[in-house]
Amino acid sequence: MRISRGAAALTAAAVMLAGCGAGGTEAKLKELGKDEKATIKVVSTTDERMFSQQYGQLFSVKYPNIDIQYVSTQGVIKYGPDTDFNKEYEKFLDEQKPDVLILSMDLYERMADSGKLYDLEPVIRQDKFDLSGILPAVLDTIKSRSGGKLYGLAPSFNSQALFYNKSLFDKNGVPYPKDEMSWEELLDLARRFPTTGDDATRAYGFGLGNLDSLYRLVTMIGTTKGLNFVDPDSLTMTMKTDGWKQAAQLGLDAYKSKAVYRQNPNQQFRGGTMEDFYRQDPFIGGRVAMMISGTYYLDSLRQAKTALRDDMPQWDLVTVPVDAGNPGTTASLSVNQIFAVNAQSPNVRAAWEFVKYINDNEYARVTSKTPAFGSITSRASYLKDTEGRNIEAFYKIKGNSAAFNKAMANIPPAFIGQLYGIAEAEFKEALEGRKTIDEALQAIQEKGQIELTKAKQAEEQKKKG
Repeated sequence: MRISRGAAALTAAAVMLAGCGAGGTEAKLKELGKDEKATIKVVSTTDERMFSQQYGQLFSVKYPNIDIQYVSTQGVIKYGPDTDFNKEYEKFLDEQKPDVLILSMDLYERMADSGKLYDLEPVIRQDKFDLSGILPAVLDTIKSRSGGKLYGLAPSFNSQALFYNKSLFDKNGVPYPKDEMSWEELLDLARRFPTTGDDATRAYGFGLGNLDSLYRLVTMIGTTKGLNFVDPDSLTMTMKTDGWKQAAQLGLDAYKSKAVYRQNPNQQFRGGTMEDFYRQDPFIGGRVAMMISGTYYLDSLRQAKTALRDDMPQWDLVTVPVDAGNPGTTASLSVNQIFAVNAQSPNVRAAWEFVKYINDNEYARVTSKTPAFGSITSRASYLKDTEGRNIEAFYKIKGNSAAFNKAMANIPPAFIGQLYGIAEAEFKEALEGRKTIDEALQAIQEKGQIELTKAKQAEEQKKKG
């Protein structure tokens, strides 16, 4: 690693910044001199080419005096059903000793809790770095995972919204959906679309995209209402409750009313032109009036417009459904890449310059039209839609996902897939009238508990081994 002559000064300044100077004022982090050079090591999970295209090249143009040594976990951490990725990643970081870390929300929380991340708030104040342009929902999401402190910044975020086909609503005389509807309101609106006609060609009020699933709809409703399917402390199933019964009843009734689109496996795209590809999409092709999807779907809609031109439906979006009694708690916003500085870095100033640039206004301006990983920029001034669509739907709800993620942290990952198979089969039995909802939930409770106990025992055995 090539280190500048000012490395010792940078190291000393890094240590001082965490404390206070004489008179109780914050110590200053020494800036890099005009001709001063430094090298920083950056660690992430993407490959080097992708990192360079998305971040490295742009930064090097602005800061030619700071060299980047990039290290990827690809090919180093072996993925598998028994791999504790977070634990392996932390071990990798201890070995590599990077200056900058690009972290998932879970890893960010773990490392912030263990004191391994540098507190950015003093240097943000020192440099008068503009936080006001970053969406409060993004900053709040990050802070919710680190005790209210800011140890990292995110240039982009992912979220979900309810997309709706204005053309279908106009054609059928149905009023448009609104922000912050309840699930009851959304599904009532979906039922206002005609259910007559050929099942293969008629329009449906609501769809779940490619992830069509009874269990998925029920759990979406349940989690919106603040329900957990497992008690995280006792690791016992909690599906046999009045709350889950109401959520299941609501979801199953929607399917029975034929208001929800169900994808036919035999109708999947099997080749053709790009126009054919986009027309087979239930939403773009006019089969579904409303659909919950993520920020990544904006790219699909833009590409579809290029391919279909005048055949593209008019569309807009509103927020995902909320709990009518507590509309500010639904948290669909997530941050997949948080840029942080290693608390033990000897190159804190250079590392901070990298994090600062990637999260600054200039970088957002350059990259906002070509977002990566299906995300969109965190800076509000570059979130404008040229056709005036309600992009605010992605970040309007200020709920946070910290409590839900903490609840999920103790649940063995292998169990999640097992529960899906159990619950999907039981809800199908209820949909087809072979079981009552109470019987289905009881079966999910009992079978799920058996698998949960097995998964936990296997996890504990693995730790001992």
